[in-house]
Amino acid sequence: MPKVLIVEDEESVRQALVKILENFGHKVLAAADANEGLEKFKDGADIVFTDLGLPGPSGWDLARAIKEKDPKVPVVLLSGWDVETEDNSLKLLVEKVLPKPVKIKEMLDTIDQLAIKPEAKV
Repeated sequence: MPKVLIVEDEESVRQALVKILENFGHKVLAAADANEGLEKFKDGADIVFTDLGLPGPSGWDLARAIKEKDPKVPVVLLSGWDVETEDNSLKLLVEKVLPKPVKIKEMLDTIDQLAIKPEAKV
């Protein structure tokens, strides 16, 4: 199962996502902001879900930092705002944008479609 990193500043949302994904058998790392997320990313992740509106550095900033460390790891932006990724530089940072409130089936499908398979890592 892929290892998932969730970066979400709303504690209740973060805890709910962690619990749900763990119930589906995923190993989940969780962080409350971009700086903590980047620190947790050092433990390895096969896919990253980040809220756009975080305290301090934004979800875009986190996506940029993750891509600098490992461009193969997919980053999915979670946002309650209407997010345009028409800007080519932003398209390079995230593989997908999911609207909030996020649907669990959408998250699970996204993990299945995009996550680096643990056995495929080099």
